[in-house]
Amino acid sequence: MLERPIAGLAVWLSKPVGFLATCFTIAVGLGAGAILSFNDHWALVFNLFLSIAAILLAGIILVAGAKDTAAIQIKLDELIRAVEHADDRLVGIEERSVEELELIKTRGQEQPRFDQSRQDA
Repeated sequence: MLERPIAGLAVWLSKPVGFLATCFTIAVGLGAGAILSFNDHWALVFNLFLSIAAILLAGIILVAGAKDTAAIQIKLDELIRAVEHADDRLVGIEERSVEELELIKTRGQEQPRFDQSRQDA
């Protein structure tokens, strides 16, 4: 439901105009602080605003990153399936536990790699 707007906001914020909008918002807050002599009420509101904005931006970044990571994993799985001598057991490996990944990594280092030069001969 919110995936498309969040992804769109993440893309917009990653562009120069998004950065400039963020800087402008901070400048407006600081300007309001100067007008209000940086009183306690302004400091409370400004800090609250910055805290909420930081939490929202962190969530936006995490959602966008998760989407990108999932797309990359799908593409890598397809490449593994397409390569003749690739180990098909590596498809979906990102779903395994850390212990299983360490075990697979250790076993992979012990096994000889596919020699491309032998195939060309």
